[in-house]
Amino acid sequence: MRRQVIAALAGAGSMLFGHQELKQSYHKVFDPNIKLQSYKSRLAYLCLFAAHRLGLLADLQSSYLAGLPLIPAIAPPNHVYDRDFLNLRLNRVYDLPDVEIDKRRPQTINVLVPAFDFKSISAGFFGVFQMALFLRKTGVNVRLVLFDNFYFNLPEFKEKVLKYPGMERIFDELEVEYIGERREPLRVSEYDSAVATVWYSAYFAQKINLAIGKDKFIYLIQDYEALFYPANSLHAIADRTYEMNYHAIFSSESLMRFFVENDVGGIKSRNMSYTFFNNACSANLLPKEIFIHRNRSKEKKKIVFYSRPVVDRNMFELTALALSTAFRSGIFDPDEWDCVGMGLGEGVVELLPGVRSVSLPRMDLTTYIEEVASFDICLTLMASPHPSMIPMDLAASGCVVVTNTFKTKTESYLQSLSGNIIPAAPGLGEIVAALELAKFKSLDLEERYRLAKTMRYPRNWDQSLTSRHLNFLKRHVRAMASEKLAGERKTA
Repeated sequence: MRRQVIAALAGAGSMLFGHQELKQSYHKVFDPNIKLQSYKSRLAYLCLFAAHRLGLLADLQSSYLAGLPLIPAIAPPNHVYDRDFLNLRLNRVYDLPDVEIDKRRPQTINVLVPAFDFKSISAGFFGVFQMALFLRKTGVNVRLVLFDNFYFNLPEFKEKVLKYPGMERIFDELEVEYIGERREPLRVSEYDSAVATVWYSAYFAQKINLAIGKDKFIYLIQDYEALFYPANSLHAIADRTYEMNYHAIFSSESLMRFFVENDVGGIKSRNMSYTFFNNACSANLLPKEIFIHRNRSKEKKKIVFYSRPVVDRNMFELTALALSTAFRSGIFDPDEWDCVGMGLGEGVVELLPGVRSVSLPRMDLTTYIEEVASFDICLTLMASPHPSMIPMDLAASGCVVVTNTFKTKTESYLQSLSGNIIPAAPGLGEIVAALELAKFKSLDLEERYRLAKTMRYPRNWDQSLTSRHLNFLKRHVRAMASEKLAGERKTA
C-alpha cells in the first residue's frame, strides 16, 4: 500500500511541478539558504518539507527518479531551453559534481560509472564492472563512483546483481559512492586515479585530474562513441574526449586498430600508450551428446536476431528487411523455422503476410546464458568497429552467426575469431546471401560444435584480463602517483 501511495504522490508531483522546481525545492529542504524564484518552487518546497517531516522524502525521490528518462526529450514542453534542460541534453558534461581533496582518504582508483538500469543493462557494463574488480589486483583501493542522477538503491541493486555471474558481490567487494544528486562533492586523495568508462565520464575524469594536479587518466574505450550520434552537439563533444590526455585500454583489437589507423584524437601522432583486451563472452556450450540430441530432436529450428530498434547503430531496419526478404524468397519456411527477436524494445518483424517474429522478454544474464544454447542461426548487426558480444556469445554456443563488417572489423578479423561467424558487407543482398549460407551450415551439427569448441575468444574473465593488462594498469597508476609526488617535490 505504501509503495502505491508513494508512486501516486511522485506522479502527481511530476505533473504539477517542473524538474528544476523540484530539484531546487529538494535541495532547500537540506539547505535553508537556497533562494526559490517562483511561487511554484515555494509550493513544491512546502510539499517536500512536509514529506521530509513524515519520513517519506527518500522514497518519493527514488520513485520520481525511477520514472525519469536519463536524457530528456529533444525539446522541453514549453520550448523554453533553460540551463537545466540543456545540461541534461548534453549529459551534464558542463555541470559536473564538485571535487575536493581529502587528506584522510586512502589512494583510490575511481571508476566512473554512468547511469544504468537492470532492465536494460548491456555487455558494456559487464566490461566496466569486471575491469573495476580486476583493478583491485593493483593493490590500490577501488571505488565505483556513480555520478549520474538516476535511481540507485544499494540493497536492491545488491539483490539484482546476484543474477549476473562473476559480478554477484561487486557492491560488497568495492567501495561504492553515489553522488548523482550533487549534494556533496566527490572527495579524493592527492594520489587518486580516475578511470573513464564512457565518453561523458571522460569530462569528469579530467575534472578530477585538474583538482589533484595530474595530467592523465585511464580511458576504458568500448566503442567509437561519437558514432552513437548524428552530426550534432553530442557527436562533437563525444569526439573531443579522444583529444584529452589518457592511457587507453580498448575492448577489442579491431576497435584499437580503428583508433590507431585513423589517428583518432591523435592517439598515434601523440605517441599515447594503449592496449586492448577482449570482453569475456557469455556462452553456453552444452556437452556434445546433449547438443547433438537437442538439435536433432526439436520440431522447428530457431533463427534469432538482435532486436534493438531504439539504438540506431544496431541497424534494425536492415536486419528486419533482410529477414523479411529471406522468408519471402523461400530461404526460410515458417513451418520449419521460428524467428525470434531478443534485445531492447519490442521490434516485431512481418516476415510474410500473416507471419511475424516473436520477441523474447528482456533477460538477466543467468537466463540469457541458458537461452543462447537453443538457437541455430543468429543475425546481429552493428555499425561499429567493435565486433560486439552477441556474435561471440552465440558462436561459442554452437550457433551460426551472420554479422556485418565495418572499417577495421574486417572479414578476415571476424573469421579469425570463430568459423561459426559468417561476415557480410552491410548491404541487403550480402546479408540475405549470408543467411542462405548460414542455413546450409546450420545443418552440420558436428561442425557447429567443433567450431564452437575451438573459438579463439575468451570464455571467462581470467582469460580476458591477464598479467599483461595488470602490468599496463599498474605501470600507469604508479606513474600517475609518482607524477604527483614529483610535482610536490618541485614546489617544496
